Amino acid sequence: MAAYDLAATFQAFLDAVNSKNWDQVEERISPTVTATYGEKQESRDELISRFIVSAKEGDQLSADTWTVNQATQSVATRLITSIKNTLEAEGTPSRVWDLVLVFFEEGRISRFYQVASQVSRDPQFGPWAPEITSEPSKNPLSISQIDEEYRKYLYSFNDGTMPAAVLQGWAKEVSVLGNKLPREAVPNLFSKVIVPVIAGLKCEVEEMVIDVRKQQIAVRLAIEGVPENKNLQKDGEGKKVKVYEHAMYGFEEGKIAWVWAAQAYNSTPPSGWEASSVP
Repeated sequence: MAAYDLAATFQAFLDAVNSKNWDQVEERISPTVTATYGEKQESRDELISRFIVSAKEGDQLSADTWTVNQATQSVATRLITSIKNTLEAEGTPSRVWDLVLVFFEEGRISRFYQVASQVSRDPQFGPWAPEITSEPSKNPLSISQIDEEYRKYLYSFNDGTMPAAVLQGWAKEVSVLGNKLPREAVPNLFSKVIVPVIAGLKCEVEEMVIDVRKQQIAVRLAIEGVPENKNLQKDGEGKKVKVYEHAMYGFEEGKIAWVWAAQAYNSTPPSGWEASSVP
């Protein structure tokens, strides 16, 4: 297979959507593409139709937080939609973001996973959060080390050791969804807004993109089990569920320095949680 620039390839796809060049859009998507938006699996036609509807409304797509792995033919980005028709609706954001993981075969999109950020669509969470970039590391991690360090943190939710994992594996100051926090505040925050939401469930990596040059990792998580949280009991109490989340992390000197995350499920904590807990 001829070498090609994955970032340029995906940017060309976004440009084709923005210019409504649907022949090019179709050419860049494999006939056998696997696609999901949130919890919904999409056919190739449904995927393309979703882009057509957005473009007809005048919306424009762009991307930041590029995470690229040429070896695995994969790209992850924060996919930004600039919404045209927001002037009349007070409180409606003019930009929203999703997290996408995209995989290629022979230059065409073969897997396309997208999860919308509900935080970016909710005015109560404040103004637009710009891209976060990591400072260059003097001692960067290898791909296997990034994988290992990330999994240590992820699996700490499964075994109940999250506070210790954060204090050991995160930078002194971090950005969580664009909000700067001291490391010591993160375990308390996550204990309020993540742990009760996924209680009874276990996290596992289903897809991964690691950019060793940028020291970044993007993941598609499968979160599965019998939820204690009634908000996730889709089929009734005691029934297993499987939900998905996308997240992106940046490392500085081997420590997690920032994170973006988007959930394809109801991430509202159970009753008793207060919105003021969010930074």
